Amino acid sequence: MDCSLSQCNNVILEAKRILLNEQIDKIGSQGSENEDMESSVCSEQYILTIQRRPTTQQPTCYTNNNNFLIRKYFTKWKEQTQFEKCPQPNLESFLSNLQHHKEVCSTKKEKMRDEIVISGNNFKNRYKAQKNIIDNQRAKLEEQEKIISELKLGIIREDLLKSIEKTKFNIRDIFSHCSGKLLLKAPLIQPPDEREKIMVSSQKAPKLVQQMEKRALERAKCRELILERKKLMEAARQKLLEEAIEKKRFLEEEERKRSIELINEQRKKQMELRRIRQYKRHIFEEKMAKAQHFYHNLLIMQTFRKLYTNYNNSRYNWSLAVSHHLYKTKATIFKHWMGYVESKYEVKYELADAHFNYKLLKEGILKWKEFKLNCIRSRQVAEDFYDFKLIHIFFVHWHRYVCKQAMIEHKKLQIAKQHHNRLMLFHYFYLWKSLPAVLQLEKAQEERKRKWREKVWEIVPDYQPPKDL
Repeated sequence: MDCSLSQCNNVILEAKRILLNEQIDKIGSQGSENEDMESSVCSEQYILTIQRRPTTQQPTCYTNNNNFLIRKYFTKWKEQTQFEKCPQPNLESFLSNLQHHKEVCSTKKEKMRDEIVISGNNFKNRYKAQKNIIDNQRAKLEEQEKIISELKLGIIREDLLKSIEKTKFNIRDIFSHCSGKLLLKAPLIQPPDEREKIMVSSQKAPKLVQQMEKRALERAKCRELILERKKLMEAARQKLLEEAIEKKRFLEEEERKRSIELINEQRKKQMELRRIRQYKRHIFEEKMAKAQHFYHNLLIMQTFRKLYTNYNNSRYNWSLAVSHHLYKTKATIFKHWMGYVESKYEVKYELADAHFNYKLLKEGILKWKEFKLNCIRSRQVAEDFYDFKLIHIFFVHWHRYVCKQAMIEHKKLQIAKQHHNRLMLFHYFYLWKSLPAVLQLEKAQEERKRKWREKVWEIVPDYQPPKDL
């Protein structure tokens, strides 16, 4: 990485020196030469200081960022210096930036999609693992329930056998040590304390099983109460529905009767209206026939009167038109003769004006050409000077910005290292502090398992715990 940095820096320095020498030869200003040399010396000093630093102080992240920044700003500077060669550098740079932006956006979207897919797969794997753990725990609980039920049945059988043997032994003792009279007097029913002991010994079962049986009875009672309540609610609902249906039917019948009455009344009214309309239409048709006959006769009379008046007016207008035509023809002939004379004079004047304008144009064009050449020369000189100044200012600002960013990144890296070391120290200190508590919990869990196994082995000596537990 250090070799690549040194090569990039050498290329940048050579390109800067070549371009600065070309611009200095064009303009020939000594003041600008001094400023450029100072800026190049500063850049060389900064690059040499970076190269002299040891590799231990420059991590890989820092060198990668420097390489990226150097390439970026070198390409920008090269594009601005080659402004005269390229016809449209702004458009090309804009299009290249757009393409780069699109590529970056596409890569980001692909990364996001991959992350989403990976996270989804992680969630699926977690769900499957949790499901498998739950199934395993259910199977283990079922096995434990079966074992408890078998143990319960075995304990009850053993208690029954023991009680039977005890009773037999007591009967033998009584018959061997007592007389016949005492045997007749001995009560057949045992006292209540012994009865309770016998019941307890015969019905010995784990407390969990007894509690589960009690809860099952309570649940059955609650279900019976809920079913009775549901039946009562359904019966009340059915009654309400029947009453509502009867009310609906009664209201519908009343509405139907009302609608039938209204329809009959409307039909009667419509029949009366039709008769009145037919009578009025007959009277109207008779009046319209009379009016049309009168209008036809009156229109014929008016048309004949109008024709007679138009005939008289046309004869008078004809005489007026003839006299007007003669007057207009004389006037037009006189105007055409006057126009011909004026056109001849105008041709002469136009030729004289054209010759005068040609002379003026020739002199003006020559002077304009001289002025335009002077303007172009002065503009080229100004553009060259402006480009040189702009490149110089841009390079100075770029050099300052690069120096500042390098210092800022170095400080940020130091702060990040300190923060990382602090976090790791706190993390390992917390783990070291919580280690005895974790060991105690593990010991307590092992002791509990051992006690439960001993209790089970007391009841079932052949019992072997499963490997998963």
